[in-house]
Amino acid sequence: MADIVCQASFRLTGAGYCQESISITKHSAMTKRRILYFSCLAVLLCQSGITFYLPMLPTIADDLNATDEFAALSLSLFLVGMGTCVMLWGRLGATLGSSRMLTWTLLLYGCCTLLLAVSPGDWAFLVLRLLQGALAGGISVAARALMVEQYDGKDLTRAYSSLSLCFVLSLGASQFIGAMIATLTNWRVAMLVVAIPCVLMATVKGLNVTAHHRGLAHRAGESASLHKLIVQPRFILPVLAGGLGYSIIVVFSSTAPLLLQQSFNWSMWEYGLLGWPISIAYLLGTRLASNLATGDNEIRMLRYSSALLLFGALIMLIASSLLKTAAYAIWLPYCLMLVAQGIAYPVSLSLASRQSTGAASPAMALIAFVHQLLAALANLISSTLDISAVMLVMLCVGLASLAWLATRASP
Repeated sequence: MADIVCQASFRLTGAGYCQESISITKHSAMTKRRILYFSCLAVLLCQSGITFYLPMLPTIADDLNATDEFAALSLSLFLVGMGTCVMLWGRLGATLGSSRMLTWTLLLYGCCTLLLAVSPGDWAFLVLRLLQGALAGGISVAARALMVEQYDGKDLTRAYSSLSLCFVLSLGASQFIGAMIATLTNWRVAMLVVAIPCVLMATVKGLNVTAHHRGLAHRAGESASLHKLIVQPRFILPVLAGGLGYSIIVVFSSTAPLLLQQSFNWSMWEYGLLGWPISIAYLLGTRLASNLATGDNEIRMLRYSSALLLFGALIMLIASSLLKTAAYAIWLPYCLMLVAQGIAYPVSLSLASRQSTGAASPAMALIAFVHQLLAALANLISSTLDISAVMLVMLCVGLASLAWLATRASP
C-alpha cells in the first residue's frame, strides 16, 4: 500500500514538474517575443531618421534658407554621429545592460527629434542631426546585442532578419509616409510623427531591466578582445560585406531624392511612392534569409547574395547607359540589389556575432562602427561629386564589387 502511495505521489510530482517546465518554457518564449517586437519597433523608428525626411529635404532646405550642401550634410552628420559613438554605446551596454540602454537611448532619440521639429535654422538642424545619429547608434547596438543574448544558430539569423525587415520598412514605407504627411501638412509635423512614438514607448512601456537574458551575466563578465576580433577573417569579412551593401543603400538614399526630382522631374509624392517597391524588394530578401537559413549554410548564402548584388549593379550600369532618360533603368535594378542585401545583411550579422565570446554589446558596437564608417566614407565621396546618374551608378558598381570580393575571400 505504501509503495502504491509513493508511486502515485511520484507521478503527481513528475506531472507537476513537467507542467512547471512547460510554463517556464512558454514564459521564456513570450519574453523573447516581447523583446524582439520592442527591439524591432525601436529599430524601425531610429532608422526612420535616415529615410523618413528624405522626400521633404528640398522643402526643409528652403524653409531654413540652407545652402546647397545642406542635403548632403544632414545625412552625413547623422551617419557620423552613428559611427563615432557606437564604441561608447558598446561599453555602456556591457556595463548597464542592453535593455536599459535601449530604453534610455530611445527616449533621448525621441526628445532630440522633437527639438528637430522646432529647429529655428539650418545650423541648429544639423547639430541636432548629429546628436540624433549618435542616439540612433545606441539604439542599433542595444537592439542587436539583445538578439545575441536571446538567440543562437538559425534562430539568430531569423531574429536579425526581423530587424532587417524593420530597417526596410523604415527605408521604404516611412519614406512614403513622410512624403504623404509633408504634402498634407509640413515637415515639422512629419518630424513629430517619429518623435512622439519614441517618447511614448520609452516612458510607458519600455523593456524590463531585469529581463531574463540567457547567459547575460556570464557573457557580460567576460572581456571581449576587440583588437583580436577585428583581424579575424571570419568576423571582419562578413562585416565588410554587409557594410558595403549598406553603403549602397545610404548613397542611393542621399542621392536619389535630388537626382530623381531634378534630373527626371519627379515630384515629392512620386519619390515617396518609390518606397513601396523598395520595401517589397528588401522584404523579399529578408524572408528568403529567414526561410533558407539552417545555421550551417550562411557562408554560401552570403556568397550567393553578394554575387546577386553585383549582378544588379551591372544591370543598372548597362540599363542606365542604354536608357539615359528612363528613371526605371536606375530604380528597378536597385530593387534587385535590395533583394540581395536583404539576404546578405542578416546573414553577415549572424556570422560575425558568432565569433565573439565576450559581452554582446562591444562586438555589436564594433560591427556598427565598421558599417557606419563605410557608409559615411561612401556618402562623403558621393557628396563631393556632382549629383548625376552616372556618379550614382559607378558608386553602386564599385561598392558591390568590393562586397563580392569580401565574400569570395571569406573562409
